Amino acid sequence: MKFVPALLVTCLVAISAYAQSTGHQPQTIQQQIVQSYLLYDQHSYAAAASILEKLPADPEATSLPDWPDTLYNLACDQALEGKPAQAMLTLTQAVDLGSSSSAAHIREDTDLVSLHNNPQFQALLARIVKQEALWRDDPAIATPYKPALSEDEKVAGLSKFWSEARFNFPFFARLPDLDWDRLYMDYLPQVRAAQTTADYYRVMMRFAASLHDGHTSVSPPDKLSNVLSAQPAFDTQLIEDKVLVTGIYDPALAAQGIRVGAEIVTIDGQPVREYAEKLVTPYVSSSTKQLLDLDVYTITLFNGPRQLPINLTLRDANGETISATVHRYCEPTSKCVWPGEQHVQFKMLPGNIAYLAVNEFMDDIGAETMRENFAAISQAKALIVDVRENGGGSSQNGYAILSMLSAKPFQNSSARMLDYKPTYRALGEVPGWFTVPASAVNPDPAHLFSGPVIVLIGAETGSAAEDFAVAFDAIRRGTLLGEPTGGSTGQPLVFQLPGGGSARICTKDDTYPDGRAIEGVGVLPQVKVSPTVSDIRQGKDAALDRALEILSATNSTH
Repeated sequence: MKFVPALLVTCLVAISAYAQSTGHQPQTIQQQIVQSYLLYDQHSYAAAASILEKLPADPEATSLPDWPDTLYNLACDQALEGKPAQAMLTLTQAVDLGSSSSAAHIREDTDLVSLHNNPQFQALLARIVKQEALWRDDPAIATPYKPALSEDEKVAGLSKFWSEARFNFPFFARLPDLDWDRLYMDYLPQVRAAQTTADYYRVMMRFAASLHDGHTSVSPPDKLSNVLSAQPAFDTQLIEDKVLVTGIYDPALAAQGIRVGAEIVTIDGQPVREYAEKLVTPYVSSSTKQLLDLDVYTITLFNGPRQLPINLTLRDANGETISATVHRYCEPTSKCVWPGEQHVQFKMLPGNIAYLAVNEFMDDIGAETMRENFAAISQAKALIVDVRENGGGSSQNGYAILSMLSAKPFQNSSARMLDYKPTYRALGEVPGWFTVPASAVNPDPAHLFSGPVIVLIGAETGSAAEDFAVAFDAIRRGTLLGEPTGGSTGQPLVFQLPGGGSARICTKDDTYPDGRAIEGVGVLPQVKVSPTVSDIRQGKDAALDRALEILSATNSTH
């Protein structure tokens, strides 16, 4: 059984009660539907069914977008009432009209237990499963890993990606020079020529990268990680056009004279920027320059075969040149110390300034940590929320933090996606757009911080974290400080490819509530602060230092 939102039920119950007290019965279709839900909750299944059984005669009811789901609910009522034959007819009609209930939901819905032994019920489930298979991963294409794929598998994988992008990718308009069909034809001989599964995925990664979108990419199978994506035990970053070492986790590297702040000059004899441009960038899917630089110079620069060492030339802070050979793994004799994965951090900084770093929105740990420490936060002079390392998750988890910073309801992101109607295409029309307007998020009255706020952002701030930054920017609650965000948000469609890999394709274009672009631009800071070579070598956090300066000055004026 499906239910309308609790708030709507509450409101309509109040309306119904008022109407009954004044001698007027509720007349609207919505009120009648809600009344049937309430009767269902009271186990008055016959009465609930009686209400819904009258609605098909009313065109207003059958034109409702959720009419098929209302019919599904009626089938549940009829089955519980003891009318399985009638329930079976109604359930079939609901499915035929497009009920959103999946085969799994129908099979597990205890309301329909009386139908389970009916051959018509089993046939209906089989029909739904077959229909769902058209839109879900299927073993025919999602084949398991093997060292070399058949020609049919390779072509099928390329065709799958090309087709899914054609019908779902929302950003072809920003790629005016890209002929997607022509590119597909150009890549067919390339995937056919791929000798190994690793070779195939290198081709597929280049194909995906041609769409220049951070939420659109191809991921090789895990079994190829030691072939395609093994990495040495240190971090790098592009700072002031120099590729610097920013973290070292293997003592063997330090023993070779490699230090944080050292500049990488060459990789395997090639200038580092030339090496990256030729061997790394073509395989990276990114929406903006800032995200491309992050992906190329921090995340994938040294990806390669585990057994193949890397020859580096570095320049230290004194200008001296160092040569080093490093491996794409931690040395067996070393005791590598990897940085711990910290999802959230809360602390009080000098000047009674609260600091909350939230590095993911996959769960509500950020909002929960803020609530747990709200006694301290409420007494703080200011708050810094750091989402520079937050690659996203669920936008709702970010909005939960913002609900503690705003006394009024605020708007979240707007979005649009392709509105594809096959018959319209048959008539010569191209797909239009389906727009999801920004909706309101309510404040958390039990936790409201009204002091100054600064949010730290950077190129790694992406997806749901960008939605967070957008909403924070739109409500003008404080200052965005740091560097532009990655400029890539939107729900990706994820599907499996032959050989155990996967792909994802962005399906929607998220924007500011007023329509301003995020994709391909990013959320821009009001105060831009970028790290310098000197900052890295001195171990300074330039953005955090600048935020503290601003807040200290703000507090001193109050």
